[in-house]
Amino acid sequence: MSVGSARLSMALLIAAPFAAAPLSAQGVEYAAGTTRYRISTMTKGTQSSPMATGNFEVGLQQQVTVNLMKHAKDTVMATITIDSIALKSSGPAPDVSKLVGRHWVSLVSPTGKFYSTKAVDGAVDPALAQITEGVSHILPQYRANLATGMTWADTVSGKLNQQGMDLERTSVTNYRVAGDTTIGGQRALRVQRIANVKAAGSGTMQNTPVTMETVGTSTGAFFLTPKGVYLGGTNTDDVNLKITILAQNTEITIKQIAQTTTEAIK
Repeated sequence: MSVGSARLSMALLIAAPFAAAPLSAQGVEYAAGTTRYRISTMTKGTQSSPMATGNFEVGLQQQVTVNLMKHAKDTVMATITIDSIALKSSGPAPDVSKLVGRHWVSLVSPTGKFYSTKAVDGAVDPALAQITEGVSHILPQYRANLATGMTWADTVSGKLNQQGMDLERTSVTNYRVAGDTTIGGQRALRVQRIANVKAAGSGTMQNTPVTMETVGTSTGAFFLTPKGVYLGGTNTDDVNLKITILAQNTEITIKQIAQTTTEAIK
């Protein structure tokens, strides 16, 4: 496994106030319908190893279509299609064009709790796993009875496979409904979130046995209408990561900051 490939793999790991009475959303659930989104992520970081230290930048631009429909009383089915994608990197980059037109089906609760996801068109290149995982988790989770000033916390633990590594990940997220705003002529609640995330595991990356440990914070906000339409959001992920190449007993450390903006588009 090269230092450059490790750097890129980790780098892929994403209105104006409305002067009226405070908005609330009682019993809101994700609404059936189709929305297109533009997702822009810029990642900047530094990687250090016994051989060298260097900086890197990765820019990712995507447009996706999300179709929501009721699947069962307690389940919403999201069919997600990547319409376009472009990746720019200061180092080697995988071919992302193979993702255009690909579909995923994610099952979530009516308020966005993630259940499962499946690639409709077959297995995806492991080198692109971070991108596809982000797309399949595009819908944020929230509480049904939202009102300005409301706060809550959620803890999510689970396993995932990225780049051939089996990871155990835990995130603790604190939410606060900060108020309401208007986006594209639609009134929406602004929900702020702060998450602490830890992950660790082992596996192979480019046929090389490795272990990985990562600790990070994620801050941002998302916007949701009282009718259950997700209008996008912003997020900043600050991540510290350590990869150990077992055969060489060599450590690679990476510090990166990724800023993501998601916008609903016509």
